[in-house]
Amino acid sequence: MAVQLAGQMAGRRAATTRRIGRITAASALTAGLLLAGAGPAVADGPGGSGTQGPITLSPEQATFVCTQRIPAILSRIDRVTTRINADATTRGSTAWLQAREDKAKAAGHTDVADRIQKRIDARPARLDRLADAKKRVTEFRDANCVA
Repeated sequence: MAVQLAGQMAGRRAATTRRIGRITAASALTAGLLLAGAGPAVADGPGGSGTQGPITLSPEQATFVCTQRIPAILSRIDRVTTRINADATTRGSTAWLQAREDKAKAAGHTDVADRIQKRIDARPARLDRLADAKKRVTEFRDANCVA
């Protein structure tokens, strides 16, 4: 019985070794292909031309974007903005984070309080990004979606 069990274990180790070898070879091949393909991409420069070409959508895709995606994106932006600006009883709001920071400081957890403060400090920039995203989506909707 012990000999049979030892034989099974040796078979498993050999299979694992072959599998690791195949994974390593595939990884090396992928890395080589990525490096070979990176030459033309780097030659274009990191910024490219700075403008994006036109995006072509089928009528079905355009209808889906205008009737489903854009309203969902605007709704999500409004929900996140409302949550960030809510009072201290709303989980995730700036006031809620401020209360958590105060509680952590009072308990002597300065490392936790510092992490929370960094999140609080990032909130104005997040609100700016949300407002910018809402503006861009609304402009796209107004220019490309029939009312």
